[in-house]
Amino acid sequence: MDKWNGKVAVVTGASSGIGKETCRQLVENGMIVVGFARREDKLQELEKDLKGKLGKFYYVKVDLCSEESILEAFNWVKRTLKSVDVLVNNAGVWKQSDLLGNTNDWKQMFDTNVIGYTICSREAIQIMEEIKIKEGHIININSVAGPSSNAISEGYFSL
Repeated sequence: MDKWNGKVAVVTGASSGIGKETCRQLVENGMIVVGFARREDKLQELEKDLKGKLGKFYYVKVDLCSEESILEAFNWVKRTLKSVDVLVNNAGVWKQSDLLGNTNDWKQMFDTNVIGYTICSREAIQIMEEIKIKEGHIININSVAGPSSNAISEGYFSL
């Protein structure tokens, strides 16, 4: 992990579960981490918990169903930290629904689990290419609720 000291990671779904623990582990190992999530109170708690660790934690309140929100967040990262070395696409939404279910549930799942995921990847890659990152990574965490067995959800992307 030493080669990642001081490098910048963006983690979506940072307010709970795997995303929260990913932020914790990366900060404790020296990375500068920006957590993206909707629940600002949970992000503030995590920020307090991670004070004084080897790395640094920042957060941006982001709604992955809103392209504007995602673009604003990545612009903040680029302006403030000047880099994205790692993106961890972790956020996901699951609504118990079927074809007769609520259209808004389907829209939220698709917008979060597919479109938001794709926009975050695009924005991270653009920053990596612009500043000529030699070892950028995109890590996609998936579940049965997310897009599976397709090109964008397997493994990681490396520049």
